[in-house]
Amino acid sequence: MRSLEEKALRLLGGVVETDTLRLYLRLLGVDGCSVEEAADFFGGADQVDALIHAGMAHVRQQTEHAPPRLVPVPMDVVLQHTLVGLARQALADYEKLLGGYQRMGALAAAAGPKGDAPVGQLARLITDSDEVSRLTSTLRGTVQREWLTLSNHTPTEPIEASGVTATPSPVDRGARCRAIYDGDLLEDAAVRDKLEAIAETGVQVRIIPRIRMSLGLADEGVALLPLTSSETAGVLLVQSSVIVGALWEYFDLLWERAIPFGGGGIAENDLPEIQIRILRLQVQGLADETIAERVELSLTTVRRHIKALRENLGIKTRFQLGVVAVQKGLVD
Repeated sequence: MRSLEEKALRLLGGVVETDTLRLYLRLLGVDGCSVEEAADFFGGADQVDALIHAGMAHVRQQTEHAPPRLVPVPMDVVLQHTLVGLARQALADYEKLLGGYQRMGALAAAAGPKGDAPVGQLARLITDSDEVSRLTSTLRGTVQREWLTLSNHTPTEPIEASGVTATPSPVDRGARCRAIYDGDLLEDAAVRDKLEAIAETGVQVRIIPRIRMSLGLADEGVALLPLTSSETAGVLLVQSSVIVGALWEYFDLLWERAIPFGGGGIAENDLPEIQIRILRLQVQGLADETIAERVELSLTTVRRHIKALRENLGIKTRFQLGVVAVQKGLVD
């Protein structure tokens, strides 16, 4: 449990309010408590409300065998929720800052010409698509150690805009490149081909279900956060070491759970026809009982075939089985 709390501190420390994080760690340490006891456990109902409002806890409804419980939200979801709030706040603050500088500029113009003073910003909103392209190209061209990509939309070629030349992959300069994509993208054969092509360039590609955000990270120092699913709508350039460090921890957390994509392996003609039929039904999300009815076999026999499939493909979970099956062309 101590290691779990330490991971939460690394991931959320400095990003989540200290008092709220302390409450979250306490709830995380006991893996939840009954709603009836929550106020006493935290020293007041306001503390419970603060946790729920911050998106760090939720009430699990009563079941036949258990009363309602206040349970911790997974730390990766907490980080996503917090970062969305920070991005919105940063956007609001940026608009205020921009308005203030415009007024200062008007005052300076009225008083006479003056030199511009450099202003360092830890977060900057960029809405011009060409500027986003140039920035992305510059970052890719200067990465020395590692370039990370987390994406829930279809991968594209290196962004090009008028006057911008696509830069070579950081892999060509010896940098490590890791990319995680949303598993739902594999439903499109064209996307699977793109991911294969990306993997062949030396980028380490992995798949995970239900990615809720996209980001790019360069050398642990810079983060690019699209404000919407469309990069042309704007990105947030973040250079705060605290926020970038938390994003790096978040990426590594997902990386541990993600499934490697790319490379050769077993072919369809290496498997018995009945296992191919079972595999195709399982990829559709059908329960084992339903699959048994469809193929007219006992539930025990179907599960024995599923176990054999996992052993042959070298994977452990149902999601992994589906990803590898689609990737290797074992199903349509």
